[in-house]
Amino acid sequence: MVISKDVHLPSESDLTVDQEITLSTPWLKAVAPYMAKHCEKEANEFMLRRKELEDPRATLKEGAALTNCGVKFLQSLKRSCLAETERLANCVDQSSAKLYLSKCHDDQKQLDACVETNLHVTRPKLGYFSLPHVHNSAAPPPPLPIRDYKAEAAKVLAELPDDYHLRKDYRKYNDWRYNFAES
Repeated sequence: MVISKDVHLPSESDLTVDQEITLSTPWLKAVAPYMAKHCEKEANEFMLRRKELEDPRATLKEGAALTNCGVKFLQSLKRSCLAETERLANCVDQSSAKLYLSKCHDDQKQLDACVETNLHVTRPKLGYFSLPHVHNSAAPPPPLPIRDYKAEAAKVLAELPDDYHLRKDYRKYNDWRYNFAES
């Protein structure tokens, strides 16, 4: 990617967070629904701001807040439900080559009960995250970029030299043929 000198790149301190989430895939598959439900507000805020601003550099603060929420949830899960989480992650890891949860329903029920009693997070029903949800953000929406095409065209035409030849014989292009002989 080529960038110009006037593009501000964030410093290393802006890009670092206190702690990264480093989980293997079986562990992440085991705890993902609970973590997503617990950090839903932060995730919705981050995704909304990233989509609205169309610049990932402007959403570093929201991304760091989302990462911190995930780390805090995982720490609280480790304190309260470590044995159940280990059992489910090991089942996911060893039951199938594609890491399916379908053979681990007993362990998942135990983790569901532990997370619900200790962390007060209920595992969402299947399809919850694919439904549309309305998120009200505290941040103001960005201004809509409205271009003034007439002013831009006038500026371009004003920059042209006086002896520049402008075409006056504009003709609409017809894609059809007039008769069979032209085909």
